[in-house]
Amino acid sequence: MSRSPFRPRVFLAGLLMGAAGILAAVPALAADWAVIFMYHRFGESEWPATNIRLDQFESHLQEIRTGGYNVLPLPEILARMRNAAELPERTIAITIDDAYASVYAQAWPRLKKAGLPFTLFVSTDSVDRASNGYMTWDQIRELKAGGVTIGSQTASHPHLPDIEIEQVKIELDRAAQRLADETGERPTLIAYPYGEYGTEIQRVVAGRGYVAAFGQHSGVAHAGGDRFGLPRFALNETYGESTGSG
Repeated sequence: MSRSPFRPRVFLAGLLMGAAGILAAVPALAADWAVIFMYHRFGESEWPATNIRLDQFESHLQEIRTGGYNVLPLPEILARMRNAAELPERTIAITIDDAYASVYAQAWPRLKKAGLPFTLFVSTDSVDRASNGYMTWDQIRELKAGGVTIGSQTASHPHLPDIEIEQVKIELDRAAQRLADETGERPTLIAYPYGEYGTEIQRVVAGRGYVAAFGQHSGVAHAGGDRFGLPRFALNETYGESTGSG
């Protein structure tokens, strides 16, 4: 079966238009919201549920560069929301989860060339074990030196609602310490593994000095939202296609 033609302008513009529609009934400033994209793997076709094909990713970048979007660092977006400062229209943030090796080999060169900021969420145990298919600490430090924001995705990437709250605290603290040891800075942003959490987990995260936390549910991040349960649009081989592909 042949693939339907991929039309990135239709896809990305559709996401942003849909996001604006969601907020149409919400009293808010004209530009106090942003759309946050989430990627995992790049050009790793054996993992289609978390992978984006390189032709898809390059089309996304082309649309972002030419479609009138404003890509800002995630910390800047969050700071503007906290301070009730307006964001540019069509603001986007790019995030990448799990620190797979293809981030360094495929995404980082393309994003750097395009001058697009992004945030990388790291599960520290996989990096510490030098697990096959993951980045190294040297590579993560290189990204940080190049302006990439480094956030946490816990130590062992557990499904947080399934473990005791004391273990959640250990996961958070162990990851934060490893990131501080290896990058010289404790993380202030966190992505929940598998995008799932509960109110008690949110309270623990907030109590550990995090500025914001992110799930994997689709929706708009806006100033009036819960900053410890912010949404992101997950992009993979299926959800990276045109909205008209059926």
